[in-house]
Amino acid sequence: MLISATYICPVRGLSGLEPPEVDRLGKASRIAKSLGLDSLLLPVQEEALIGAVRAKITMLDGLVRALDRVEEADLKVRLIAPAQKILGLHWVPPYLVGAVPDPGAMPVFLYGKVRNLRPFDWWSDPSIINKRIKIFREIVSALLGHPALAGWIILDRALEWVRPNPHTADIVLKSLVAEIREKDEQSGIYMGLGWSEVLEPDRVKPLARQVDGLRISGLDHPPSGMLKDRNLPEALLEAAYLGTLAQWLFECPVDMEIGWGASDGRDDLEEVVEAGKQTAARGLAGITWLNLQDPEQRLQGHPPWNLRPGLATAGLLNRAGEPGEKIEALLEGIRSTNTMDDPYDFIDLSRDDYLEDPSIHFERLWDHFRESI
Repeated sequence: MLISATYICPVRGLSGLEPPEVDRLGKASRIAKSLGLDSLLLPVQEEALIGAVRAKITMLDGLVRALDRVEEADLKVRLIAPAQKILGLHWVPPYLVGAVPDPGAMPVFLYGKVRNLRPFDWWSDPSIINKRIKIFREIVSALLGHPALAGWIILDRALEWVRPNPHTADIVLKSLVAEIREKDEQSGIYMGLGWSEVLEPDRVKPLARQVDGLRISGLDHPPSGMLKDRNLPEALLEAAYLGTLAQWLFECPVDMEIGWGASDGRDDLEEVVEAGKQTAARGLAGITWLNLQDPEQRLQGHPPWNLRPGLATAGLLNRAGEPGEKIEALLEGIRSTNTMDDPYDFIDLSRDDYLEDPSIHFERLWDHFRESI
């Protein structure tokens, strides 16, 4: 199992649409390596690449320097390109949303602030599709081949941003994969999904066959039937269930985002470690902590950290770059746990039977999963 963390610069944050500050990234990478992490996920915001040419070059050059610093720490990087949902907030360019504010719409970050705007159906607009593929091509051309770059996460949560018809989704995915594969046959290509795709799996199954794996996130809003005490042990078990179910259902490797519920630090150490071991025992391809390092004090009033209580203290490392006692014990427990003989022991039906009524089987299998622990 690969152990990773998403890196959000604790000095510059996300709202300035800047590349990470390299000195802080280099230090954090060395600490992450000492904790046993295998890689960092670097989100690339599309809005940062649509302005003036000089600003775009500055962003891409900054990402190259960021990769250089991670390489010096002997870590690998996977790029979320472009990243759409980071720490529970959508980060979008203007052509993905409507122009009229709507208090009932979802919050998105655009033009320097959080706004309530409805998604635009970009899948039905060939000009936007071509624009997005062109931007992706520029990212690939600038960064592919760097020795620290081990993989890509593409179409991050895009299937939720107005449901595409299957044919269009297939064309766009093939185009993005081709941009990478024309230059590199080795880098891993994962597709970014929200956990809710296990409730509507028919759309994902043909796409999953075209990539090396899936990265699943979204436990900032967990399934309603799961929510008990929203603490770290409970959230880890939720992630273990969702990741294992997805890996069985889509028949491909799954990397699961974890770390939600870790903000208050009051969880029992033994329960945290045991939940981490249960997650590791299920044989997932990887787990990714939602944020490597807590932001500096001055950034706590900026999005995304100001949108959810405790989010600014949910990193693997605190503001000083030090891991907590529970974090070190949790990571050690994960690293030391082998995959169980039958990680799908809670599943008592075929995939075809599941597809007949995913919502009913989803809740029933969650109960079976809890009973199997």
